[in-house]
Amino acid sequence: MVLSLDTLPAKGNYTLIVHVMAPSYIKMPKLGAVKLGKGYYAYTGSALGPGATSLRKRVARHFRKTKKKHWHIDYLLAKRAVRITTVVAALSNEDKECQIASLIENIEEAATPIVGFGASDCKHSCKSHLTYLGQSSSLEKVVGVYEHVVGATKLQVYKP
Repeated sequence: MVLSLDTLPAKGNYTLIVHVMAPSYIKMPKLGAVKLGKGYYAYTGSALGPGATSLRKRVARHFRKTKKKHWHIDYLLAKRAVRITTVVAALSNEDKECQIASLIENIEEAATPIVGFGASDCKHSCKSHLTYLGQSSSLEKVVGVYEHVVGATKLQVYKP
């Protein structure tokens, strides 16, 4: 368990567990307008740089409601009925974003809500880096994915 964003790893991979509390329409460049239903979603990313491009700074940015929209996730997180419930993060010098996103996509009852979401720079032909988890956050299953990919010792869970 992590007590604050400042104690997250400086660099590595992360998954935001996002709760959509009411159906939400999102209009995004290149992906168009889409509707997401109520429930929990997992968005997986990586941040391997120093300073402003660190994992800590990236995740802190995701929590801000007011910001310039740059990534697909910015459009989702800007909605009033959407909040981040948990961040699962792991220290790593390697980009394991696609591997983690793919394994989360294979969690029982998970679904791909928007093809291409968060995967515009993907080098592994991922369908999406956003996964619908259903009416439960499936946190223990997401944590299990991280334990499988990076090991339990590098894993941190932050609940705001």
